[in-house]
Amino acid sequence: MNKTLILLLIGAFGLSSVCKAQAKGDALPADVAQLDDSLRQVYAPDGRVDLFDVDYTLAGKRVMLRGVTTSASAKEALLHGLDAEGYEWTDCLQVLPDTAALGEETYGILNLSVANLRVEPDFSSEMTTQGLLGMPVRVLQQDGWFRIQTPDRYIAWVHPVAVHRVTREGLEAWNHADKVVVTAHYGFVFSEPDEASQSVSDVVAGNRLKQEGICGDFYRVSYPDGRRGFISKSIAKPEAEWRKSLKQDAASILRTAHTLMGIPYLWAGTSSKGVDCSGFVRTVLFLHDILIPRDASQQAYVGRHIDIAPDFSNLQAGDLVFFGRKAMPGRKERVVHVALYLGGKRFIHSQGDVHISSFDPADPLFDEFNLNRLLFATRILPYINKEPSLNTTETNEFYL
Repeated sequence: MNKTLILLLIGAFGLSSVCKAQAKGDALPADVAQLDDSLRQVYAPDGRVDLFDVDYTLAGKRVMLRGVTTSASAKEALLHGLDAEGYEWTDCLQVLPDTAALGEETYGILNLSVANLRVEPDFSSEMTTQGLLGMPVRVLQQDGWFRIQTPDRYIAWVHPVAVHRVTREGLEAWNHADKVVVTAHYGFVFSEPDEASQSVSDVVAGNRLKQEGICGDFYRVSYPDGRRGFISKSIAKPEAEWRKSLKQDAASILRTAHTLMGIPYLWAGTSSKGVDCSGFVRTVLFLHDILIPRDASQQAYVGRHIDIAPDFSNLQAGDLVFFGRKAMPGRKERVVHVALYLGGKRFIHSQGDVHISSFDPADPLFDEFNLNRLLFATRILPYINKEPSLNTTETNEFYL
């Protein structure tokens, strides 16, 4: 690092205020702004799953780079691009994961029944998604909290109590260990094989715990952080047995969707405790061992696109139906809501709570609001494990 250049830059600017202004694309020189935009489109077109957050502080043709990216290739391309434009740069841009701070523990396993992930490392920050107990994650950065990436590649911040950090070897040991999967929407792990004993924690459907043995009507289990307890066989199954019993057909998936009827809407929710619209779809599919991108605007572009016929005759039960703002001249289409199609012009979705609505004006469940913003549908079930963003825990790289 060129310390002399850093001092020159600090002397040239009131650095704390100017750096923020220079980070805005409209305040940058055209060549730098164009380079930043082109690299972002290539390496981080969706900031929810890839990062290219670069701050530029300029003094003529000298530039200090700060910020973070998840792509070493993006950083290399940026430096080459600045060279080509004749800039002298000082590199303080960090490639994540931050191994200098994290060491070898750049992996983790979620340690709470439901882990709340936020935009910033603060409890007052907006919740953006959730993860479930036993879920493997990548740990990218530490700032009091941990910035992590989940198996659907979503990046957000989580409080340290929610994630047990491990090395790659530790993650592989967890992934290969015998586990039980929670099958009930809600329950508890107890300190003894007795439901009258002290609870260790709550659990929700889809949670995974390490199986340590059997004690009567209970599985002896352990958590990622080593806590131990007992969970009733009535609300969990060994993972291998659970997988064998799974069906990934539309009828089975929609039966699971119906079991969440009445669950309250929760912004960013992806568990039996509460779901938003895309979190509902994600949760239902995850309970059948299917992973799909997190948000409706991401889910809308996997599988096969279907332009819906006026009579809905080309839709099948299990298709995803999307809603939002139609494209117009000078304005892009915007997806804001998703539902699971049931057939017969009915759909199930989370809006206020999980409930069934209809596109049919003659149906008592008619939903005029959503009919008026209907966009299109997608068919996903035939494409599981045939597209990178549609996979299962047996094929997803985080679980391998």
